[in-house]
Amino acid sequence: MSVKLFTLILPKIEREDLIKIGRQNNTICIVEDEYETTIQEPDQFLAKRRFKNSYGVKKTDCFFGIKINDIRLIGPFGIPFTRYGQVILEPISKRWLSRALLITVLQIGILRFLKQYFLAIFPRFDEKKNFLKIAAHLICRGMKKDIFSKKSSEPEPVFGHWLGEQIPQLRGIEGIFSKFNISCPLIINQNPKEWQIESLKLMGYKKDDLFIFKKDGLRVGEIIISSLRNLHSRNMEFDPKARRWARKRLQSNFINLDLNNHNHKNICLFRQNEKNRRISNYGSVKENIVKNQYFETPLINLNLLESAKNFYLAENFLATFGSGILRLMFIQRPKKLIEIFSLNEEDKDVFFLLANEFDVKYECVLATTTSNKFNFSSKDIKNRYEVKEPKNPEWNVSIDELDKCLS
Repeated sequence: MSVKLFTLILPKIEREDLIKIGRQNNTICIVEDEYETTIQEPDQFLAKRRFKNSYGVKKTDCFFGIKINDIRLIGPFGIPFTRYGQVILEPISKRWLSRALLITVLQIGILRFLKQYFLAIFPRFDEKKNFLKIAAHLICRGMKKDIFSKKSSEPEPVFGHWLGEQIPQLRGIEGIFSKFNISCPLIINQNPKEWQIESLKLMGYKKDDLFIFKKDGLRVGEIIISSLRNLHSRNMEFDPKARRWARKRLQSNFINLDLNNHNHKNICLFRQNEKNRRISNYGSVKENIVKNQYFETPLINLNLLESAKNFYLAENFLATFGSGILRLMFIQRPKKLIEIFSLNEEDKDVFFLLANEFDVKYECVLATTTSNKFNFSSKDIKNRYEVKEPKNPEWNVSIDELDKCLS
């Protein structure tokens, strides 16, 4: 409750204000003006019913990079605060701020957080060595942590958020680099995953270009902040130009690779090694995908580039709802995305919108869960069932519905 109250009263700089400040001070670089896109109604009946409120005209804000003076980054998310105690929302988003603050307080403690907030307003009390002259903010916004756990482990960055949110931010950062003829380190989260480092390598960056944020707080003399395009399950920010830019850069070196053993046109990705959304009738699903000439790609013991090779030449992609679907960004010419979902994801349109960003045909297959084994017709999705789910329910996929989508 204290964090929620603090979030409400905390002075904020929202996107429109940030753009105004940048224009007044000539410290902004707009790399893409605002534009409108029309999302077409899907062909499949089930998808049409699920996302009846998601298609139509979508307005996308301008995409920019901005340089701001004297900012303090606080906590694992590097929440940026000004000398006036204002929080800059762009790298975090207004919707995610309360959770980011809660995890920050749980991670570093309320007293240490208040100390960092004090130092944001009164930086002269800080140690001179705790200062970075210039850097760009690229800390993963989508990080998961069990807030009820007694363990004090760092929040874990989420693959889909990093690939779909932070990688596109490099466009705005590089816009500032070009406008002011500068370069600087990219600030990323503590204990970065190997796939973060590897994805930045694909974008043309080296380890020496990175600054790993390991402290409770850090003062930055000049910080570069780029547009955020959030990937929430609901209310995702639709921006095909931003993520297409990121996809093109990620794939820029693939044409020089030997892909003779990675030429599967139909590919699928499940979550059998994860705690949730595992498929209970996996054996039957496996038989069906083999019959329809789909290849299940392995991820374990492969680095990001090696696993991405299996996606580059693919055209049709079957996957269980989750971050793995962002591997769509490694497919050169995708044609069709098939998403396996349960009733809990019924109105989550994030991957329908992602498919539209890349001009990909979208279809979906409903799975019932271990606590919900009634017969469910895809033509009757308007019916709701209030069933309490176990913590990590397994999913049972309709083989008939799956076969329709694959064949």
